[in-house]
Formats: sequence, C-alpha cells, structure tokens
Amino acid sequence: MKAAAREAMEATRRSLEEAMGLIDRGDLVALTILAPGALSTALQKRAEELGELNIRFLAPRELNLLSGGSWEGEREIEIFIGDTARPSHDAHDSTYLPNTFMLGMKAFDAGRPEARMPDVLLTPCSAPNDAGYVHFGPHMWTRKSYAKRVKKPIAVVDPNITDVHGDVWMHVSEFAAIVEGAIAPVDHAGMRERILQFSPEEEREERLGIVETTSAETLALVEPLIHAIPLDLVRRTLGQSPVDPEALAIAGHLQEIIRDGDTLQVGVGEPSALMFKAGAFDRAHDLGLHTELGSPGLAKLWARGILTNSKKQVHRGRSVAVAWSGCDQEDLEIIRDNPVFELYDPDYLLHPGLMCQNETMTSINSAIAVDLLGQIASEDRFGGHMVNGTGGQPDTHISAALSKRGRAITVMRSTAVGGSLSKVVAQHEAGTMITVPRYLADTIVTEHGVARLLDKNHRQRADELIAIAHPDFRAELRAQSRSLWFKE
Repeated sequence: MKAAAREAMEATRRSLEEAMGLIDRGDLVALTILAPGALSTALQKRAEELGELNIRFLAPRELNLLSGGSWEGEREIEIFIGDTARPSHDAHDSTYLPNTFMLGMKAFDAGRPEARMPDVLLTPCSAPNDAGYVHFGPHMWTRKSYAKRVKKPIAVVDPNITDVHGDVWMHVSEFAAIVEGAIAPVDHAGMRERILQFSPEEEREERLGIVETTSAETLALVEPLIHAIPLDLVRRTLGQSPVDPEALAIAGHLQEIIRDGDTLQVGVGEPSALMFKAGAFDRAHDLGLHTELGSPGLAKLWARGILTNSKKQVHRGRSVAVAWSGCDQEDLEIIRDNPVFELYDPDYLLHPGLMCQNETMTSINSAIAVDLLGQIASEDRFGGHMVNGTGGQPDTHISAALSKRGRAITVMRSTAVGGSLSKVVAQHEAGTMITVPRYLADTIVTEHGVARLLDKNHRQRADELIAIAHPDFRAELRAQSRSLWFKE
C-alpha cells in the first residue's frame, strides 16, 4: 500500500467495538443487504447499550434485530421485505418504507425538510487496494449510495468479497471507520455440522452438496441459516431453482416477443428470474443488459455470444446492474473480475431518465396478480398482506414504457395455491397495493399466452386477460367482466 493510503487507513482503522461506539442514542442506522452476522450481533449489543436506536433494513435476514430486543426505536424495511422478515412485518414489529430506487435519495439530495437520511451506514467492503480504495462486492445494491451520503459510514472488511468492476470504489478516507478482522471466512465445516444436526434427513444430501459446490462468497448469502431456512428459499437465493413447465411455456411465448438488439431488464422474482435458464432469449442476437439484479444463466448468455451489448445507447459494450445477486455459481465465476460486467448505484442506473435512453429497453418482471383493467399487484396478497416490497419494478417498468421502442412485460403463472386460485382476477381485493397502475400496463404473459394491453380499452383488456387466464377460471372471469364492463 502506498504511503498516503497507508496513512489514511491508519487514521480510519478501528476495532469493531470502537466503530460501534460512533453510533449515538437515537441514530438511524442503515444496515445494508446481506450484512455479515458479525455486524448484526455488534449492532444488537450497541442498541441494548444505548436503549434507543432506529434501524433501516433492505431485504433483512437479521432476526435478532427485527423483533424483540430491549431497546426502543423504529425498525423499517425498504424496497424488499423478503421471506425472513415477513413474520416481523406481519407482527408489526417493523414497518415498511415504500421507496423506489429512483426516488430513494431525492429528498436528501434536493435538501428537502422531510429527508430522512440515516446517520450511520454499516456495510461490508473489500480489503483496500494499494491506493487505499475499497469496493462493495457483487452485492452492492445501495451500499455505495448510502456511504456517500451518511454522516458516519462504517465499513467492515469481508474476506469473502471478490473483485467486481464499475463505479464501485470509495477511498478509505471517506469512511468514519474501517474495521478489519471482524468477519471470518465462510465456515464450511460449521455449515456441514449444522446441516447434519438440524436439517430434515431427506434434505441433508442436497444441502451438503450445495455447501461443497458453492463458493464462499455465494454461501455467505445463506450461511447463518442454511440448515434451517426452507430448501426452496436456499435454491432461489443461490440461483438454483428448477425450471417448471409453466416457466418453460412462458419462456416460449417470450421468444416470440424478444427482438434482436433488445436491451433487457429481468426481475429477480419468479418466474421472471427463470427466463434465462428456460431459454427465453436463446434465439435472439446482440442483446443488451441494463438491469437491477442478476438471474441464473445471465452471464452464460454472454459467454455464448448472445449478450453483446452492442446495440445499446447507454453503457454500450457493458452489461450493467446494481448487484449480481441472483446469479448462480457459474455466472458469478464468469462475472468475477470481468470488466464487461459493471455495477452502479441504483439511484443512477435504474432512473427512468437514463434507462429509457436505451431505445429498445425491455423489462420483464413478475406479479402476484393482475386484474381485468391491467392493474398489476406484485407486493401483497389477500387484500394488503405484504409479501414483498416494490423492488425495482416501478423504476424498470416505467423506463421500458418510456423507451422509444421498449416494452414493459409482466410474467406470471396463471394460478396459485396448487391451482386453486386464479392470478388473473376480475377486481383486486380491497386494500391491495397496486405496484403498476393500469395506464402503464403493457404486455402480460402467462403459460397460456400473451395479453397486449397497450392502446386497449377496458373491455378489450378484459378479453385479452381472460384469454391468458387458466381455462378453469375463464367462464367465471367472463361473467364477472360482463357485469363490470358491459351494458345489461
């Protein structure tokens, strides 16, 4: 390390306990997504010492911070709730902050009085390079966005982080504290022991296989609870979900829609995240990528020469995202230290003003339900019971809708709960949170076909959507449509 960098590092180096001492009573602390367990443990201890602390989470998994505890203060979740935090939200131990990526930093940057920028950021980072710069790894998300703005950014060096490219660097002098030695390498032996001791016998072989074949950095996503969380959640988190027949059928319909030269955004939910593996883009040429997150099979599409980024108007020649979370092990091996794959802050990269400059921006996101007007609900079920947050769907859907020749696509399986519920509904239940309003609805795809809603009136939209609903529900939906939108 160069002398100036070494001097800056010495000025900011702290022990974990010293760094926690920078947090004051009543502070709002942003704990970044996929924070190592050492950070949540230390934060819990500090919160109990102070007696009052507010915490902001993104897709949290820190059960020790979400519920219970002896301290007062707000616990708020932004963007993503996720499976782990859902019970906390259901029990009203935490609340939801309905931000979008495009507006998440606006109030602060504009100097508005209602701005609530956290006082402290806790984030993992890479080891400093010779010039004294660190980066935030493949799961960057809002880590750098917050680190540039909060008064007390605290970074903890994570030995499991591997190198990435893009606008990812910050100098150690920009942090209030840099902590080394607090995060241990992923404990493979400990995970194996917990699986053998606590996991259901019929799942042990698959869980042990995941530990043996997955890199340390990727395993860090599930390490604390790999023995306990549902196996399907482990698969989804690591990009290992199988492709079901419905996803294959949806991918087949997408093949007829995707054009050569399209710039893709593919959402992390299912079934959208399965579209690379399901072959939705295999017949296309010269595709581009401008997306929120990774999906399994994404980087392999680049390796096969299909994803070239040669037709994009923004970041031409590069695949760009805010995080590579969601990619599988093979993808991450391709992406690691590969300058073709770049990360950027979400408030920049996912802003419609930038994304829509790609003239064929094509967003593909999932939904929980769509009503016959085209109102898309992706956050809750049963009339207001939140399953997740908005994620980047509003940002990317709007961007594709504004793109000159873009298309905003929503994909979903036609039924839920083992086929007993239709996901195409006549009207949403009272209290349902609408993620995409009807006037922005564009193209809806299920395993049964494609509904094209742009430029269609209410009656025409109803007909389009009934045609892609499951056949078991079409007669009922048709009768409801007649009573709602047609004269007796």
